[in-house]
Amino acid sequence: MNIDAYVHGENCDRAFRDIDIEYRVSPANELPGEGGGKTRLRAYFEHLRDTSGLVTSLAGKVTIVSFFMDKDIDDRLGRKISSDHVFYTEFYDVENHVFAEGDVARAVSAGCSLAPNWCRSEFGLPGVWQGKVASLWREWVQLCYSAKLLKLGNGSNYGRPSPINPSLHLETDAKLMQAHKDGIDSSIKSLPDWQAAVAEVDALYAAGDWDKVFKGKWYSLILKSQVIANCPNKVDEKHLAPLLVKQVAATMTFESAWAKSMQDRIRRLVLQSGIGASDR
Repeated sequence: MNIDAYVHGENCDRAFRDIDIEYRVSPANELPGEGGGKTRLRAYFEHLRDTSGLVTSLAGKVTIVSFFMDKDIDDRLGRKISSDHVFYTEFYDVENHVFAEGDVARAVSAGCSLAPNWCRSEFGLPGVWQGKVASLWREWVQLCYSAKLLKLGNGSNYGRPSPINPSLHLETDAKLMQAHKDGIDSSIKSLPDWQAAVAEVDALYAAGDWDKVFKGKWYSLILKSQVIANCPNKVDEKHLAPLLVKQVAATMTFESAWAKSMQDRIRRLVLQSGIGASDR
């Protein structure tokens, strides 16, 4: 389901549109080291930073190494790296930007060979659908966000889809929600930090900024659930979620404020190193 290379590569393409430069976008698992994607990225960044390896020159060829990372809630956890060579998503992960900027109705129509008029009726205009489904998962987001912020191992975590929304595209099941809450120690729920975390999620939702705490990788799972449940034709369910996220990514315009900011920062980093200065 990984579409990072496409999104970050498109931003690089646009940043280097009039510069004669070669670039490569490599996945984290190609880097030396152990651990998950971000763990490996952070370790390799720190190694290059400490050994002056972020910018190197050999036989007149300058090489710049940059890192694209999902922000998650690293800003709230104090883990966000401050460096010209590290580029974060503005939202929780890159999939949030895919769905925020893409056209879900067009993507489903193309990916599932469904009539465009049905898709428009079902999913609405670009930017509408994800707000609706994110609101249905707000209780799960509250649980995941507060657990991650407070480092609690209570079964609520961003690594799993909502167990309290048994039909992923429908509302929270009140009984499942209550059972999940009952499993959390009452002393934890009474903590001021817990209440503050829940209130922070509510405030972000009220401001239309749910994508900062809603995990974007959930969107394709929810979209798959809705397509299978409601579409008028039989749809091939195999690999449907990865297909849909790629189809939505293909509808992106890369004109959002975040995309433009990424392109400007990428270009500026390269030009500051003297690469392509004569091509401006």
